[in-house]
Amino acid sequence: MHKLWGKIVFGISTASLVGLYCLSFMPSALAKGNGNGNSQNNTTTSSNNGGGNGNGNNNNQSNNTSTTTSSTTTSSNSGSTQSPSSTSTASSDFSSIVFNLDCVISGTVGNNSYSGSNCTNAGVSFGTLTIKQNPFDSTKVDVVIDLAGNNVHKILDVSLNYDDSKFQNNAFEVSSSSPYDVKSFNVAENSIKAGPYSGLDLKISPKATGPSNDGFTATISLDAFDLNPEDFNFQDQLNKIFAAVHIGNYGNDPGVSGGNSIWVGASSYYKAPPPPVKVPEPGVTGALGLFAVTTLGLMKKNKQFRHQN
Repeated sequence: MHKLWGKIVFGISTASLVGLYCLSFMPSALAKGNGNGNSQNNTTTSSNNGGGNGNGNNNNQSNNTSTTTSSTTTSSNSGSTQSPSSTSTASSDFSSIVFNLDCVISGTVGNNSYSGSNCTNAGVSFGTLTIKQNPFDSTKVDVVIDLAGNNVHKILDVSLNYDDSKFQNNAFEVSSSSPYDVKSFNVAENSIKAGPYSGLDLKISPKATGPSNDGFTATISLDAFDLNPEDFNFQDQLNKIFAAVHIGNYGNDPGVSGGNSIWVGASSYYKAPPPPVKVPEPGVTGALGLFAVTTLGLMKKNKQFRHQN
C-alpha cells in the first residue's frame, strides 16, 4: 500500500508542477502579445540662439509616446556656461542615454564641405553614442559607439562632456569593454578639441585596429564616485553639442568607406528605459504555497500509514 501512496504523491506533484508552469508563463505571454506597454522615447534637440556667446537658449522638442511627460530645463554650472539637460523624471528611471550623431563639425558630406566652430546639421545620421550603466558594476558607465553602415568606418576619437560642478578635472579611469583597446584618454575641462571645435571635457582614443572598430565600448570609472549616465548628459561650454566623434575610413557619406575622416557631433538625444523587472505573478505565489502545503500533508499521511502497517 505504501507504494500506492508514493505513486499518488508523485502524480499530484507532477500535476502541480505542470500547473505552475502554465501559471508562470501565460500572463507574461499575454502581456508581451498585447504590445501596449508604456514605452518612452523622448528626443531632445538643442539649438544655440546665442551665436556662440554661451547664452545657451535652447529650443527643446519632445516626442512622448507614453503617459509620462518629460520637460527639459537648462541651468548653468558655476565657473562655466555648460548646461545640463535634466528631466522631470528621475535618472534612475533610465538605463541609458542615446546621443544622436547628427551634425558635422569638420568634413565633407556628399558635395558639401563643413569647417569651423559650429556643428551643422547635414540632414544625415552618422550613428549613435550611448552612455549606459555598466552591467557588472553599478558605479561605472559604458560608452558605446555605433556608427552608420556595417563595420565600414573607424572610430578615431570620442569626446564627452561631464558635470563641471561635480567633477572638475577629476582622475577618471577609462578601460575597454570591447575587443578594441583604449590607446589613451585625457581629461581637460572645457579644453578638449574636436577638430576645430573646442570646449569639451574628456577625450578617449581607441587603439588603431584594422579597417573598422565599430562598436567600440569604453568603461569610465572614478574612485569614490557612483557614476551614472546623467553625469555625462551635458552640453559643451558653448551649449551646442553633448559629444563628438572623429570618424576615419570615411568616404564622404555615412556608411561609405573611403580615405577621408570627419568630425561629427551630437546635438540631440533620447533616454531609453531599463528592461522590465520580472516579478512573480500573484497566482504563482499562491500556487507555490498550496503545492508546498499539500505535498507536506501527503508526505505526513504516508509516513503515518507506513508506521501503522
